[in-house]
Amino acid sequence: MSTDNGLVSAGLMDSLAVTMRRLSDTPMVPAYQGNFSARDRQTGHIVITPHAYPYEDMTADDLVILHADGHKLAGRLDPSYDAEVHLTVYAERPDVYSVLHTEPPYINAFGALGRDIVPVTTTGLKSANGTVPIMPFRKTRGAEFAREMLEIMGDRHGVVWQNHGLLVVADTIEQAAERSIGIEFNAEVLLLALQVGEPQTLEYVDAKMVVA
Repeated sequence: MSTDNGLVSAGLMDSLAVTMRRLSDTPMVPAYQGNFSARDRQTGHIVITPHAYPYEDMTADDLVILHADGHKLAGRLDPSYDAEVHLTVYAERPDVYSVLHTEPPYINAFGALGRDIVPVTTTGLKSANGTVPIMPFRKTRGAEFAREMLEIMGDRHGVVWQNHGLLVVADTIEQAAERSIGIEFNAEVLLLALQVGEPQTLEYVDAKMVVA
């Protein structure tokens, strides 16, 4: 598939593929887990990672382009199984232009406990815009799941899927990756702090007033 296809910008596809390859070198996306998408600002079409494809080898040619209603416009592979969640986020949140789902270990530790991730670092505070809430475990994920998730997330930039992973919304692909990594860093620090005492949190601090 040519990246110069008129459906989404070539730069958007290249950026998504490059960022996913970079994430593959981190614990954020073990094996083929997780998915990443972005919305083209001109056409409104969605470019999304394919289902069960090695991220370390991903190029723009491996990505899938979807119409906002979900039908496939281009791509030789099947889209991520969480495509409906991504599409619903874009439909409900016109301010969002990138969605990233990852499955990092420290975030999942709190997800397994059903425990919100409170900010204990300025990086975590800015990345999440406050405390990251928990979305209760659901056996299936689709439009209904996504709407419930968005309600729980509120004005936060991310939400933890209990026993599964993290979903982050952002304005750009790069910002989505940065926020996800920042939330995982905060979860690691929080878990370490809990081993020795009661951490001093930043949960009542306005993230907009803090320089990370």
